[in-house]
Parts: sequence; C-alpha cells; structure tokens
Amino acid sequence: MSSAAQIDAGRVAEARSGRAARDIPDWMRIALNGTVIVVFWNHLWFADLSDRSLLEAAESGSLLTQGIFIALALAMGAALWRLGLERLRPLMSWPILLCAGWLALTILTSVEPLLSIRRAILLLIAAMLAAGVLVVARSARQFALTLAASALIIVISSFLAVALVPQLSVHSAFDVQAEPDHAGLWRGIFPHKNEAGSVMVILILVGLYVAATLSRFTGWVIVLLSAIFLVGTNSKTAMATVPVILAVTGLCQVFRGPWLRALLLVAPILTFSILSIGSIFLPPVKDVLELLLKDASFTGRSEIWQFAVDNILVRPVQGWGYGAFWLTERTMYGSATISTWVNGARHAHNAFLDTALTTGLPGLGIALLVYLYGPLRDLNRIAGARTIDPTTMLFIRLWFFAMISASFESVLFNGNNPTCCMVMLAIFGLRMRTQHALVRR
Repeated sequence: MSSAAQIDAGRVAEARSGRAARDIPDWMRIALNGTVIVVFWNHLWFADLSDRSLLEAAESGSLLTQGIFIALALAMGAALWRLGLERLRPLMSWPILLCAGWLALTILTSVEPLLSIRRAILLLIAAMLAAGVLVVARSARQFALTLAASALIIVISSFLAVALVPQLSVHSAFDVQAEPDHAGLWRGIFPHKNEAGSVMVILILVGLYVAATLSRFTGWVIVLLSAIFLVGTNSKTAMATVPVILAVTGLCQVFRGPWLRALLLVAPILTFSILSIGSIFLPPVKDVLELLLKDASFTGRSEIWQFAVDNILVRPVQGWGYGAFWLTERTMYGSATISTWVNGARHAHNAFLDTALTTGLPGLGIALLVYLYGPLRDLNRIAGARTIDPTTMLFIRLWFFAMISASFESVLFNGNNPTCCMVMLAIFGLRMRTQHALVRR
C-alpha cells in the first residue's frame, strides 16, 4: 500500500530511470479497485441453494466466475501497464517465486492436469488483481475510501436481501448443501452463512481501518452493521476469531519486540491448528474437546479431515494436483464406502490439509514460508520496535484472520474465496511496504 511519501519515492525512482509515470484519473482508480474488491468479497450474488445441480461434480467451473475474473484481469493489466510493471518488482521474493514454481510443478504431475490448469489460472488472476489494487491506489486515504464504499455496498445489500428476498438470502430447510439446523440463519447475498460470516469479519477489520484513516463515523458504521450481520449468520468460527484478532493485534502495539510480536501472532495459529487436526490425532486433545464442546467433531469436520489425511498418504510428495481433488468425479462417485458429507465436500475445511493434499508435503512447507515466515519477517522490517501504522495493521489483521481461519476453512490457495483474496492482498501489501520503508531511509 502506498502512502503519499511512498508515491513520491516511487516517482523519484522513475525519474532516475528516465521514465515519467503515466497517470490514471482518481475516479478510474477508485472504480477499478472498488469493483475488484467487491468481486473479491462476493461475485455470485443470490445463489439458489435449492438447486439440485449443486450436488453434481463441478470440474467445469463457473463460466460467470471465469468471465468476471478475465474481464477484471484485462482491465487491471491495462492499468498496471500504464502505471509501470516495475512497481510489482517487490513481490519477486524468493518464497513467493519458490511457491509459484512448486505450484507449476504440481500442475504437471496432477491427476487432472487440465482441471489444475483452469483452477490455477483463476488463482493467478486473483493474485494479479490483489497486487494491482495496491499499485493502482494512489494513497492510503484513497485505498480507505475505496474499501469503505465497497464495504457499504456489500453490507447494505446483504441487509436488503434478508428483508426483501429472504428465499435467496436466508438458509432454509430446502437448501441441498446446508445442514437442517442452518434454517433461518442469514447469508445475505452470499452462497453460505459461513462465507457471509467470514466477509463480515473482514468488513469489521476494514471499518476499523477506515475509522483510523479516513472517517471515524463511516468506519464505525461499517463495524456496527457488519457485527450485527455477523451475529445473524451465527457463524461460530468467524465470531470466535474477532476478539482473538483484536486482542492479539492490540497487544502487538503494546509489546514491540520483534520476537515477542512473532510469538503473540504465531501462538494462536498453532493453538487453533492443534485444536482442529489434534482432535483426530491426539487423544488428550480430543478428550478435552469432548468435555468443553457440545460437538467435538466441529460439525463433522473431523470425518473429512481423516479422509484428507488418508489421501495425503497416497501421494505425499507431489499431491493430487492443484485443485484436482475435491468436487471431481473421483471424490464424489469414486467410492461407495465414504459418507455423503465427504462425497459432497467442496474442500477439506482445513487449508493446511488441503495444501498438502493438492501440492504434497513439500508444497505445504513452501506455503508456510510464504504465509507464515514472510509476513512476520516483513512486519519486523516495516515496524521494528515501533508502533504499527494503520495500513500495516490492516494487513496484519487480515493475514492473522486468514491464518487462524485456515484450521477450519481452505483459505490459502483458493482464488474463489474472499479470505484467500484478502490474505494475498495483505501479504503483497506487507512486501511492498518493506521496499518503500527502505527507500525512505
């Protein structure tokens, strides 16, 4: 993310290279970035969950999703070309390049290469759009304005949907992919209440950023509306993460030592991971969960986690191929012995397991370099022992939310997921800020 000082530094660098920056009008910057952000958060409004075609294998993907992302990629590509592709150079770090290379390799060894290619293209486009938003935004204030407008569009539309078209915005007993006890829970313009809950958490974090950067009133309105809708979704995982995010990142402003900050951020991530995967591998953890929770299986997730682990062991090095396992005919119809819950699962409900399942155990190790080591290193370079500025704090909160959500949802390599898109934006934003900080010094 660029502040005014960072923009000036970038112009100085361009002047030294003998190339003047070609500008884009502010309204075009806001329109492009706003559209991208709204699409990141939700691009398939008003899904009819009573449609039985949702139960079929989805190897072909959504033509609408593909069309939207390709159109945005062309628009963002034109903007980046005009502003200068060299602005993306900070993202060429060795963990990111290594991760991209391994993903490409898993496509070659995939059990469904064409399917892996199609889904990898969507991820690549989402990554390019996330990086492009940071380049196109002229300043932190303009970035906050764009986020505020996008957040209000999403949350107000969700409230209106619940009020005006509840058959398309509230879970019912006729939903083919939802549990019976979901009936009556809000999902707004989203296809599922858990996805709505995740986006509302993101909007709460955005609202806090808007309050600190642009307008206190507008920011707190976004926070309040998003929190109310979050309660309406009854998304337990999402609601549980909000106080953890605010408490831990708040402590990072108090305790400024790099190692202590890293410990504060990593400890909850490890804790959530142990509570999730540990419930099927560690009997003491399972016993404790059975004492504390009404449902120690995390709504049936333990069954799908065990299924994922069993299949990781079948192809532990190369994995099954990026995006080439869930919602394929092999998974949905390949065995009569696995349960309907596992057959119809869209992902492993655990990002770490999904990464190992599709890219192998080496891919999981490389992903941890990108998603865990890289952001912590960049935070130390940006803030050191100083107070964390609002933009960096937004990126850290978005990253932290994704990492603790990763124990229950597949949010790391899914370009069709709002949390995945925002964590890529956060990681890229942290990378860019390290380079700008070096220029200022």
